[in-house]
Amino acid sequence: MTGVLLINMGSPLSKKEMRQFLFNMFSDKAILPFPKFQRTLLALIISTFRHSGSWKKYQQIGGSKLKDSMATITDDLASEIGKDYLVTTAYSYSKPGILTEIEGLRSKGISEINVMTMYPHSSISTTESVKTDLDKVREKYPELHISESETYGENENFIHYWVDIIQEAIQKQSYKNPTLVFSAHSIPAYLVEQGDTYVDEINASAKLIADKLGLPYRVAFQSKIGRVKWVDPDTKDCLKAMKAENIDEIMLVPISFVNENLETAYDQGIEIVPYGKNELGIKNICRVEIPPSHPLLIAVFKQLLAKS
Repeated sequence: MTGVLLINMGSPLSKKEMRQFLFNMFSDKAILPFPKFQRTLLALIISTFRHSGSWKKYQQIGGSKLKDSMATITDDLASEIGKDYLVTTAYSYSKPGILTEIEGLRSKGISEINVMTMYPHSSISTTESVKTDLDKVREKYPELHISESETYGENENFIHYWVDIIQEAIQKQSYKNPTLVFSAHSIPAYLVEQGDTYVDEINASAKLIADKLGLPYRVAFQSKIGRVKWVDPDTKDCLKAMKAENIDEIMLVPISFVNENLETAYDQGIEIVPYGKNELGIKNICRVEIPPSHPLLIAVFKQLLAKS
């Protein structure tokens, strides 16, 4: 039997878990590239002072949509690939962790493990962080054969996945010719200077999707935190420019995600879309919601598994 491990960033289920989630995330060198002592101290400060406010946001969106989605995707993929595979889920910053889940597979006698992340596009802050964690597992259990699937931002099934979801959203909203704003989670600009390919990969995905739909589009970045310079343009600034151009049908597409989460349901749904409507006066603006699972997304993972 082969193990299939689906990895995502994670999501808290309680206020207590929120604090631990933030501490774990900001303790990661891929997130805060400082010496360990500095990083740990900052993680302690950030998690202590931010967890209450962050948990309130989770409460506003009805809790962890990400973990519900991951459970659905896990079940759908397992039913598609059959009994020769055991599909499970792990998270970088919440439970169950990557090491814990791999040890669980190992305890069942599984030594062949294929890892697939929920990150369609590679980045030092996401896919490279997962690779670092997997290297630690390999060092601890050298007898395990752990393979990592490639990212899939230009995979044909992934492109059609978004085309299908966007077309459904257009019909639901009765839009005629919307401009798509592919709003991706931003990354610090210094990562791009270090050779991070995330922004280029986002742009490539956006063009392929928009071309298939025959719709105009922009690429923007959201959910910035802290004082460092982040990748531009900011999604709100993009909307301001579109308002000045009298663009009156706008759809936000969360291109860097395959699960609903805080950045989609809260940042886009509660902050950015109302900002466009209420402050900028854009009448026809909405966000494209991500389904818990989708046959074309499962097809992406099946294809990646077949290549492993």
